[in-house]
Amino acid sequence: MSEKSNISKTALIKDNVKLGKGLIIQDYVVIGKRPERAKISLFAQKPREFKPTVIGDYVTLCAGAIVYAAVELGNSVFVGDYASIRESTTVGENTIIGRNVTVECDTKIGKSCKIQTGAHITGECVVGDNVFIGPEVCTTNDSYMALVDVPMQGPVFGDGCVVGANSTIVPGIHIGKKAVIGAGSVIFQNVPDEEVWMGNPAKKVATYKEFIGTAKMFAAKKKAKEY
Repeated sequence: MSEKSNISKTALIKDNVKLGKGLIIQDYVVIGKRPERAKISLFAQKPREFKPTVIGDYVTLCAGAIVYAAVELGNSVFVGDYASIRESTTVGENTIIGRNVTVECDTKIGKSCKIQTGAHITGECVVGDNVFIGPEVCTTNDSYMALVDVPMQGPVFGDGCVVGANSTIVPGIHIGKKAVIGAGSVIFQNVPDEEVWMGNPAKKVATYKEFIGTAKMFAAKKKAKEY
């Protein structure tokens, strides 16, 4: 792996940014952007000082990606085209942030995660290690939708959990370790470790062990047909 970085001439790197080695930074990437607040925002009158933006070794930032101030990206993180990672967020090594993903502020994402195209990871969210979040998953952090000023808390995703495409996770929900959320589900309550939940509202339909057993059997049958 090359130690030399490949940084596009059109990339914009702001002040207070620390860059690792072996980087790929493509066209029109912005690193170290400070957030702007709308005048009516609840946060408009809360000025913040930001730590340096830190980009680890061998990180890839694809075209149009925006990495805000005080973000820390671990080694070998991959950020897809037009993804946005807001301020004071950390992303663990070997994690993939897909195309058009939005990661809001003050979020923690662990190691070796896969967050797929168009997912919305809300602010104050915690994502463990080896988590899979499918395309267009929506997470939220405001239980009263700005009607009252209350503390915000995004969902917590346990290590190794899997969330299917187009699922919606409401504020403060805990998704257990190795839990599986079926595509299109709406999660209104905590999901225990190693359970499979589906539907709207989602309910338990199987255990992780049962789910994996079925998946392996299906894969074996499909492979047999190919031969």
